[in-house]
Amino acid sequence: MMYGDPNQERIALNEISLWSGGPQNADNEEAKNFLKPIQDLLLAGKNREAQSLLQKHFVAKGVGSGYGQGANEKYGAYETLGNLFIQWQDTLSEVSNYHRTLHLEDALATTRFSRNGTNFTEELFADFVNDVLWLKFKSDKKGGINFRVSLERKENAEVIIQGKRIILKGQLPSGKEMGMQFIAILEPQIKSGKISVIGNELVIENATECILKLSAGTNYDFKNGGLSTDDIMQKATGLLSTAGKTSFDAAREKSTSAYKEYFESCRLQLPENKEVNALTTNERLIRYSKGGSDSQLPALYFNFGRYLLISSSRPGLLPANLQGLWATEYQTPWNGDYHLNINLQMNYWPAEVTNLSSLAEPLFQFTKNLVPNGQKTAKAYYNANGWVAHVISNPWFYTSPGEGADWGSTLTGGAWLCEHIW
Repeated sequence: MMYGDPNQERIALNEISLWSGGPQNADNEEAKNFLKPIQDLLLAGKNREAQSLLQKHFVAKGVGSGYGQGANEKYGAYETLGNLFIQWQDTLSEVSNYHRTLHLEDALATTRFSRNGTNFTEELFADFVNDVLWLKFKSDKKGGINFRVSLERKENAEVIIQGKRIILKGQLPSGKEMGMQFIAILEPQIKSGKISVIGNELVIENATECILKLSAGTNYDFKNGGLSTDDIMQKATGLLSTAGKTSFDAAREKSTSAYKEYFESCRLQLPENKEVNALTTNERLIRYSKGGSDSQLPALYFNFGRYLLISSSRPGLLPANLQGLWATEYQTPWNGDYHLNINLQMNYWPAEVTNLSSLAEPLFQFTKNLVPNGQKTAKAYYNANGWVAHVISNPWFYTSPGEGADWGSTLTGGAWLCEHIW
């Protein structure tokens, strides 16, 4: 996520598998003994008594999702990877000609501004082919780029310099145990100027162009769930080495081409309103809310929704989570998890109807991965064959009810997921 600050730029970093927590047995094995009494009370019209039994027994064992604050519990939470900061040397001079855009056609974020008679361009994209983040700063005058580069994470991580690379690495908690390992490696490349090291920062001086490449990874096992024994340093270094065989422009071209295979598979075109062309998206939204004509705004929103799904649901990886993979928090709202009573399904409503069927594969694989735990949960709570999932889940394939039965005993999450396959 590019914030576009011309004084201290912040790029919020995310990796879709970065979760605290781990597998757990949260099933209450005694719950099934109270199913018949609850049913009998309901049939007798004694709803309050039935509700009391349900709320006592049809809940998770332990704290469940931690009441939506599960980052340090066994349930875990999706977490931000951290931040990439660019601290410009000149922050006192006035900035002019400022523009910040997200180009949905190319999945490219751009910031442009002028300072002291020099024009600066910043471009950012996540590489669909090489699986690294590319960030390019360019000055229209020689030696115009002067800034410091750093990686930062406020907890469970350390930052070191190795040669001219910045390495951020750490390990998240899994309740009282240690859980997932993660890493991010940043590598600079400049035209003219020089690179030096001060503390844990890289100092870029008098460059005309600066390209930053960032790779990241965790030891999450996408195939089986749980954690692997993979060497994440080797993984992240390998991604950088592969990306290093190509240029920024060539990588951008191939990445855009791969992205467009999805994006251009569906088109919504509406008549143009030339009077809104000079307005920002915020200004257009305000104008539209007051009744102003803008027939292209719904088309823009439609395209934005497809961009989000394309960018957060890749075959072989995890499905798009609650607020999406774009998080800035260590304790994401509602753990940033998979809410099976509406939110996860909503993420995938555009998949079939806008010709993005292949992007639903992570949802289907995730559904399949819930079955083994779901079979145990079905026996524990309903003494039933088959499988069940309730309201909440995570990459550890949690299928137990939530810690509160008034919301967490909803038992149709798995059925609704299967309806997507149907």
